[in-house]
Amino acid sequence: MNTFYEQRKEKLFIGEMTHFPFPMHVHDLTELLIVTSGSVTVGIDTGKYQLRKGDLAVAFPLVPHSYEEMSPDVGGLAAIFPPGIIPEFEGIFHGMLPEVPVLPAARVSDEACLAVSRLSRLRMESSQPLCVAYLHVLLASVLGSLTYRPVYDYNERGLGFRILHYISEHAYEEITLESAAHGIGISSSHLSHFFSEKLNTNFRRFINAIRIDRAWMLMRNPNLTLMEISDACGYTNMRTFRRAFRQELGCLPSEQMAVLRGSVT
Repeated sequence: MNTFYEQRKEKLFIGEMTHFPFPMHVHDLTELLIVTSGSVTVGIDTGKYQLRKGDLAVAFPLVPHSYEEMSPDVGGLAAIFPPGIIPEFEGIFHGMLPEVPVLPAARVSDEACLAVSRLSRLRMESSQPLCVAYLHVLLASVLGSLTYRPVYDYNERGLGFRILHYISEHAYEEITLESAAHGIGISSSHLSHFFSEKLNTNFRRFINAIRIDRAWMLMRNPNLTLMEISDACGYTNMRTFRRAFRQELGCLPSEQMAVLRGSVT
C-alpha cells in the first residue's frame, strides 16, 4: 500500500466532505466523517467500509485512510482536527485504536445527530468557538460508542505504523534519523527510504509537521509565551522554530498566535 503523508496547513476544518476520491494518506490529525446523503466507500487502515446516510467513520491520527467510490449524490460533514483540541479526549486519540472505526446510522445517537445538524449550518470562519463546542458534543457521543485496543498491540500491524507511532511519541525530544532508527530497530537508510517512498516526504519535514501541529494547539493558551511553546515542541532555539513554522504554515509564529488568540472567546 502506497501511502503519502499529507501536510495540511489548515489544522482545523469542519465543513462539507470532499466530493472527489482521495488516495490513501496519513496525517497527525483526527478525521471524522458522517454521511448525510448518498454513499461513499472509505478505506481506513487495512479495511474498506461503505457508508450510507447516517453512517459515521473516524480515522485516528497516523492511521492511513482514503475516499474511494462515491455516489453522484454523496454529501456529508467532515471534521479534521488536532487530537488535543479537546484535552479530555487526547489520551484516547494517542493511546488507543478503534476495533471497528465505523458506526452505522442505527448506533449514532440523537445527541451526535443534533451536533452534526448544528455544525452543518455554521461557518467555521466566523463561529470557530461554537464549532469546537459542538465538536465536543459529537466526540463525547461517538467515542463512547466505540470499542478500542491499545496502539501498543503490534502483533498484526506493519512496520509502517510502528515507525509513525514511535516518531510521533518522541517528536518533541531531541530526535534524529539515526536515533529514531535505533529506537525502532531498523537501519537509518531503511527509515529514510520509508519516508521518501511511502510518504513522499523526508524525516525532518515529518518531525516539523508534528511539532508545528502541537505549536498551533498551544498558541490557543493565552498563558504561554512563544519561547515556552518553542521549548514544549522540541526546538532548541527560536530561530529554528520560526523557520520551521514558516515553512509549514507560511507565516511567522507571532502572526499565527495573534490570529488564534484573537479568535478565542
